[in-house]
Amino acid sequence: MKIGILTTNQIDEDNRFIEAATERGHDIERIELKKCSVNVCPESAAVFYDGVDISKTYDIIIPRLNVSHTGYGLAILRQFQAMDVYVTDTAHSIELGRDKLRCMQYLLRHKVPFPKTGFADSKDDFENICKTIGGAPLILKLLEGTEGTGVFLVDDIKFAENIKATCKQFDTPILVQEFISESKGNDLRCFVVGEKVVATMKRESQDGDFRANVSLGGHSTSEELSAEEEEIAINAAKAIGLHVAGVDMIRSNKGALIIEINVSPDFCGEQGIESVTGVDVAGAIIDYAVQSKKEYDNGEGVWLQSAAAT
Repeated sequence: MKIGILTTNQIDEDNRFIEAATERGHDIERIELKKCSVNVCPESAAVFYDGVDISKTYDIIIPRLNVSHTGYGLAILRQFQAMDVYVTDTAHSIELGRDKLRCMQYLLRHKVPFPKTGFADSKDDFENICKTIGGAPLILKLLEGTEGTGVFLVDDIKFAENIKATCKQFDTPILVQEFISESKGNDLRCFVVGEKVVATMKRESQDGDFRANVSLGGHSTSEELSAEEEEIAINAAKAIGLHVAGVDMIRSNKGALIIEINVSPDFCGEQGIESVTGVDVAGAIIDYAVQSKKEYDNGEGVWLQSAAAT
């Protein structure tokens, strides 16, 4: 198979993909997003890379889009889709994963458990939403954010209103979410590929922070999921049509709850999930991509490209 990694220069992950694909006998190349352009004319539609038409070069495109390049990345990915090039995750699914509110609404629709969540515009409605989810302490989240940025633990509703008013000045929507005290500083990163959780690590804050993200100094260890937790993680990714996802989960007194679904999740580094668990995550993604492409070509996996478009 000829595989292209549509990348925003996540070098460590890109190199692991190249290593894993080469070991399996596949031809793989990096496609740097910023060097791509598209021609949307019906008679001459194309994706260009450094001025060269690559529209039919690749059997599979694996998108690896940094959050700061989401808009342009999705435009390029949609062009590949429009030209019937197989992608492991659709632009629509990635877009859903990057919008926390829409993601939660899809989880709601598919009955996937998550903490109580609210969204409001006016001051009065915002105060009511804060009370509805259980009052302070509570979590405030920007609709778009990654690696724990734009997430605040607030002990006072008046302070929450002040943050909301500040965000509104910059036209930045914000979510209100129930604070699950028993999970403070701990969460699980479940790496979903296809319909399997291929690896899981437990992340723990080392400095009292309520966030456990490794990027913020959290420590990670390998972890086993219960059958119910594994099903919840898989169903969360399926709810928005993602086939490669980092599903973040907390354990609460009422069971496992999804707190976030990550698009293009990292898996390298000293505290990355490959190092911590010893699982060949890059290889699992390559194997999935190749198998799902074969199923798609045989007419067995058409849903892979269309399920998230509904």
